[in-house]
Amino acid sequence: MPGTIPIGEFAKMTHLTVKALRHYHRLGLLEPSRVDQRTGLRAYDADQVRPARTIRRLRELDMPLADVKALLGASGPADRDRVLLAHLDRLETGLDRTRVAIAGLRRLLERPASEATVHYRSVPETPAVGITRRIPRTEVGRFCEEAFAALPDDGTGPLGALFPEVMFTEGVGEVTAFRPVRTITATLVVPAATLAVAVHHGRYEDLDETYGPLGAHVTALGLAAPGPLRELYFDPELDPDARRTEVCWPVTRTPR
Repeated sequence: MPGTIPIGEFAKMTHLTVKALRHYHRLGLLEPSRVDQRTGLRAYDADQVRPARTIRRLRELDMPLADVKALLGASGPADRDRVLLAHLDRLETGLDRTRVAIAGLRRLLERPASEATVHYRSVPETPAVGITRRIPRTEVGRFCEEAFAALPDDGTGPLGALFPEVMFTEGVGEVTAFRPVRTITATLVVPAATLAVAVHHGRYEDLDETYGPLGAHVTALGLAAPGPLRELYFDPELDPDARRTEVCWPVTRTPR
């Protein structure tokens, strides 16, 4: 049809592949102005070049297709800005994770391997309030933050979390966030255990820097015991780089 642009030419104008254009058509994201009923060939109008280029730019920023569709179909500036701001928040979170990962990799490459400073502790059963939820490992930080904000506090002891072994081997498991209590009715009992303990200084995202040497120490002595690993958080309100966390590994006994 005169005035319409064949899909191949439209792909050249927008730098979107023919495959992508067909996919966007199926999703209702960018529908061609005409589809030949006999051949199935798609054609577009000139005024669709700008929306197509907008889609490409948004996809370059990793915006999900559902959000691209919502943005293009926004009823007004407020709805459009809401979608954009939500995506900008996700991008900033991703940038933060990237910075943390880069810093951790630099430390791994630049610092020599070190042994953990380990001490041992036997802890009795501890009454506590807590929340247990089955989550993937990627959601541990968010879950603990929400749980700790919800748990009552009588000043008995530090915040903590219990991690089953399956969380580390399978990447998903039941995590228990807890707070020890004395004057508040307990909702659970943190089990007694003998623990090898190493202190981590810094971000929670870098806890593997302490888990590695601590686990190697426990394994070298043949002390590893079944049971959940636990973390105790002493300074969660501080700047992430200034936080102090105890990583506690269950062991069969306290070595001489």
